[in-house]
Amino acid sequence: MTNSYSTYKDKIGNCCLISIALSLVFWPTGCSSDQNSQSSNTTAETQTQSTKPEDDEIKPAETIEITLALTDLKGFQEILDKQKGKVVLVDFWATWCIPCVKNFHHSVEWNNEYANQGLSVISVSMDDSDEDTEKAVLKFLESKDAQMINLLATAAKDQDPMDTFEIEGGALPNYRIYDRAGKLVETFASDNPDNLFTQAQIKAAIEKTLKQKTN
Repeated sequence: MTNSYSTYKDKIGNCCLISIALSLVFWPTGCSSDQNSQSSNTTAETQTQSTKPEDDEIKPAETIEITLALTDLKGFQEILDKQKGKVVLVDFWATWCIPCVKNFHHSVEWNNEYANQGLSVISVSMDDSDEDTEKAVLKFLESKDAQMINLLATAAKDQDPMDTFEIEGGALPNYRIYDRAGKLVETFASDNPDNLFTQAQIKAAIEKTLKQKTN
Protein backbone atom coordinates (compact mmCIF):
# COMPACT_ATOMS: atom_id res chain seq x y z
CA MET A 1 0.00 0.00 0.00
CA THR A 2 2.79 2.31 0.90
CA ASN A 3 4.65 1.53 -2.31
CA SER A 4 1.53 2.15 -4.39
CA TYR A 5 0.92 5.48 -2.70
CA SER A 6 4.51 6.49 -3.23
CA THR A 7 4.36 5.54 -6.86
CA TYR A 8 1.13 7.52 -7.24
CA LYS A 9 2.78 10.61 -5.72
CA ASP A 10 5.74 10.23 -8.03
CA LYS A 11 3.44 10.09 -11.05
CA ILE A 12 1.53 13.16 -9.92
CA GLY A 13 4.75 14.98 -9.23
CA ASN A 14 6.13 14.11 -12.65
CA CYS A 15 2.91 15.24 -14.34
CA CYS A 16 3.05 18.57 -12.50
CA LEU A 17 6.65 19.09 -13.49
CA ILE A 18 5.82 18.28 -17.13
CA SER A 19 2.84 20.69 -17.10
CA ILE A 20 4.92 23.49 -15.61
CA ALA A 21 7.66 22.89 -18.15
CA LEU A 22 5.21 22.98 -21.06
CA SER A 23 3.68 26.21 -19.73
CA LEU A 24 7.08 27.83 -19.56
CA VAL A 25 7.83 26.79 -23.15
CA PHE A 26 4.59 27.85 -24.90
CA TRP A 27 3.08 30.73 -22.96
CA PRO A 28 5.88 33.29 -23.28
CA THR A 29 6.15 32.58 -27.03
CA GLY A 30 2.71 34.07 -27.82
CA CYS A 31 3.38 37.27 -25.85
CA SER A 32 6.77 37.66 -27.43
CA SER A 33 5.24 37.65 -30.91
CA ASP A 34 3.04 40.67 -30.15
CA GLN A 35 5.82 42.48 -28.40
CA ASN A 36 8.20 41.91 -31.28
CA SER A 37 5.56 43.15 -33.72
CA GLN A 38 4.98 46.29 -31.67
CA SER A 39 8.69 46.76 -31.20
CA SER A 40 9.30 46.34 -34.94
CA ASN A 41 6.58 48.86 -35.77
CA THR A 42 7.97 51.34 -33.27
CA THR A 43 11.48 50.90 -34.68
CA ALA A 44 10.22 51.32 -38.27
CA GLU A 45 8.30 54.49 -37.34
CA THR A 46 11.35 55.88 -35.57
CA GLN A 47 13.54 55.14 -38.58
CA THR A 48 10.96 56.69 -40.94
CA GLN A 49 10.78 59.83 -38.84
CA SER A 50 14.54 60.08 -38.57
CA THR A 51 15.08 59.59 -42.30
CA LYS A 52 12.21 61.89 -43.42
CA PRO A 53 13.73 64.75 -45.43
CA GLU A 54 13.33 68.23 -44.07
CA ASP A 55 10.85 70.53 -45.79
CA ASP A 56 12.29 72.45 -48.70
CA GLU A 57 13.53 75.85 -47.71
CA ILE A 58 11.16 78.64 -48.78
CA LYS A 59 13.13 81.11 -50.83
CA PRO A 60 12.02 84.73 -51.32
CA ALA A 61 10.72 85.66 -54.76
CA GLU A 62 13.29 87.21 -57.03
CA THR A 63 13.01 90.99 -57.13
CA ILE A 64 13.79 93.03 -60.22
CA GLU A 65 15.28 96.48 -59.78
CA ILE A 66 13.10 99.29 -61.13
CA THR A 67 15.17 101.59 -63.32
CA LEU A 68 14.66 104.90 -65.11
CA ALA A 69 16.68 106.07 -68.10
CA LEU A 70 16.79 109.53 -69.66
CA THR A 71 16.37 109.55 -73.41
CA ASP A 72 15.69 111.87 -76.29
CA LEU A 73 13.62 111.03 -79.37
CA LYS A 74 16.52 109.32 -81.13
CA GLY A 75 17.22 107.07 -78.16
CA PHE A 76 13.54 106.29 -77.85
CA GLN A 77 13.40 105.20 -81.48
CA GLU A 78 16.41 102.93 -80.97
CA ILE A 79 14.67 101.27 -78.02
CA LEU A 80 11.55 100.79 -80.14
CA ASP A 81 13.59 99.16 -82.90
CA LYS A 82 14.98 96.62 -80.42
CA GLN A 83 11.41 95.56 -79.57
CA LYS A 84 10.59 94.41 -83.12
CA GLY A 85 8.94 91.01 -83.01
CA LYS A 86 6.85 92.16 -80.05
CA VAL A 87 3.73 94.27 -79.73
CA VAL A 88 4.66 97.49 -77.93
CA LEU A 89 2.47 99.69 -75.76
CA VAL A 90 3.94 103.12 -74.96
CA ASP A 91 2.43 105.01 -72.05
CA PHE A 92 3.33 108.72 -72.11
CA TRP A 93 2.57 110.11 -68.65
CA ALA A 94 3.69 112.54 -65.93
CA THR A 95 3.51 112.73 -62.14
CA TRP A 96 1.56 116.01 -62.38
CA CYS A 97 -1.10 114.37 -64.60
CA ILE A 98 -3.88 113.06 -62.34
CA PRO A 99 -5.44 110.67 -64.93
CA CYS A 100 -1.94 109.36 -65.73
CA VAL A 101 -1.19 108.52 -62.11
CA LYS A 102 -4.66 107.09 -61.53
CA ASN A 103 -4.48 104.72 -64.51
CA PHE A 104 -0.78 103.85 -64.51
CA HIS A 105 -1.47 100.56 -62.75
CA HIS A 106 -3.23 99.34 -65.90
CA SER A 107 0.02 99.53 -67.86
CA VAL A 108 1.78 97.51 -65.17
CA GLU A 109 -1.01 94.92 -65.17
CA TRP A 110 -1.03 94.62 -68.98
CA ASN A 111 2.72 94.16 -68.99
CA ASN A 112 2.37 91.25 -66.56
CA GLU A 113 -0.72 89.76 -68.18
CA TYR A 114 0.40 89.77 -71.81
CA ALA A 115 4.18 89.44 -71.58
CA ASN A 116 4.04 85.74 -72.42
CA GLN A 117 2.04 86.62 -75.55
CA GLY A 118 4.70 89.02 -76.76
CA LEU A 119 3.73 92.40 -75.28
CA SER A 120 6.38 94.90 -74.21
CA VAL A 121 5.29 97.99 -72.28
CA ILE A 122 7.36 101.19 -72.25
CA SER A 123 6.55 104.06 -69.92
CA VAL A 124 7.79 107.50 -70.94
CA SER A 125 7.60 110.20 -68.29
CA MET A 126 7.14 113.70 -69.65
CA ASP A 127 8.22 115.29 -66.36
CA ASP A 128 11.12 117.71 -66.12
CA SER A 129 14.51 116.01 -66.18
CA ASP A 130 16.09 117.74 -63.16
CA GLU A 131 17.57 115.56 -60.45
CA ASP A 132 14.80 116.04 -57.86
CA THR A 133 12.02 115.32 -60.35
CA GLU A 134 13.89 112.28 -61.64
CA LYS A 135 13.99 110.91 -58.08
CA ALA A 136 10.26 111.56 -57.65
CA VAL A 137 9.46 109.75 -60.90
CA LEU A 138 11.58 106.75 -59.92
CA LYS A 139 9.95 106.63 -56.49
CA PHE A 140 6.52 106.53 -58.11
CA LEU A 141 7.59 103.73 -60.47
CA GLU A 142 8.93 101.71 -57.55
CA SER A 143 5.66 102.15 -55.66
CA LYS A 144 3.83 100.66 -58.65
CA ASP A 145 6.37 97.84 -59.11
CA ALA A 146 6.80 98.96 -62.72
CA GLN A 147 9.05 96.12 -63.94
CA MET A 148 9.24 97.32 -67.52
CA ILE A 149 11.19 99.78 -69.67
CA ASN A 150 10.90 103.17 -67.96
CA LEU A 151 12.13 106.32 -69.68
CA LEU A 152 12.23 110.03 -68.89
CA ALA A 153 11.90 112.17 -72.01
CA THR A 154 14.52 114.81 -72.71
CA ALA A 155 15.22 117.26 -75.52
CA ALA A 156 17.64 119.98 -76.47
CA LYS A 157 17.48 123.10 -74.28
CA ASP A 158 15.57 125.04 -76.92
CA GLN A 159 13.03 122.25 -77.43
CA ASP A 160 10.07 120.86 -75.54
CA PRO A 161 9.88 117.05 -75.26
CA MET A 162 6.12 117.34 -75.83
CA ASP A 163 6.93 118.68 -79.29
CA THR A 164 9.81 116.37 -80.17
CA PHE A 165 7.81 113.30 -79.10
CA GLU A 166 4.80 114.69 -80.99
CA ILE A 167 2.33 114.49 -78.12
CA GLU A 168 -0.92 115.77 -79.61
CA GLY A 169 -1.83 119.11 -78.04
CA GLY A 170 0.72 118.49 -75.30
CA ALA A 171 -2.04 116.60 -73.50
CA LEU A 172 -1.57 113.54 -71.31
CA PRO A 173 -2.09 110.66 -70.93
CA ASN A 174 -1.13 109.49 -74.39
CA TYR A 175 -0.87 105.86 -75.48
CA ARG A 176 0.57 104.36 -78.62
CA ILE A 177 0.55 100.75 -79.83
CA TYR A 178 3.09 99.35 -82.29
CA ASP A 179 2.72 96.01 -84.04
CA ARG A 180 5.38 93.31 -84.21
CA ALA A 181 6.89 94.93 -87.30
CA GLY A 182 7.39 98.21 -85.44
CA LYS A 183 4.53 100.03 -87.19
CA LEU A 184 2.37 102.48 -85.23
CA VAL A 185 -1.17 101.05 -85.41
CA GLU A 186 -3.11 102.80 -82.63
CA THR A 187 -2.93 106.17 -80.86
CA PHE A 188 -5.02 107.21 -77.88
CA ALA A 189 -4.65 110.97 -77.44
CA SER A 190 -6.17 113.33 -74.88
CA ASP A 191 -6.17 116.53 -76.92
CA ASN A 192 -9.86 116.30 -77.83
CA PRO A 193 -12.23 116.31 -74.81
CA ASP A 194 -15.08 115.29 -77.09
CA ASN A 195 -13.27 112.11 -78.13
CA LEU A 196 -12.10 110.54 -74.89
CA PHE A 197 -10.91 106.95 -74.67
CA THR A 198 -11.24 104.29 -71.99
CA GLN A 199 -8.82 101.76 -70.54
CA ALA A 200 -11.06 99.01 -71.91
CA GLN A 201 -10.50 100.37 -75.43
CA ILE A 202 -6.74 100.30 -74.95
CA LYS A 203 -6.85 96.73 -73.66
CA ALA A 204 -9.01 95.64 -76.60
CA ALA A 205 -6.53 97.23 -79.02
CA ILE A 206 -3.64 95.40 -77.33
CA GLU A 207 -5.40 92.06 -77.65
CA LYS A 208 -6.32 92.75 -81.27
CA THR A 209 -2.73 93.61 -82.19
CA LEU A 210 -1.35 90.57 -80.36
CA LYS A 211 -3.58 88.32 -82.47
CA GLN A 212 -2.38 89.79 -85.76
CA LYS A 213 0.13 87.78 -87.74
CA THR A 214 3.40 89.34 -88.79
CA ASN A 215 3.59 90.00 -92.51
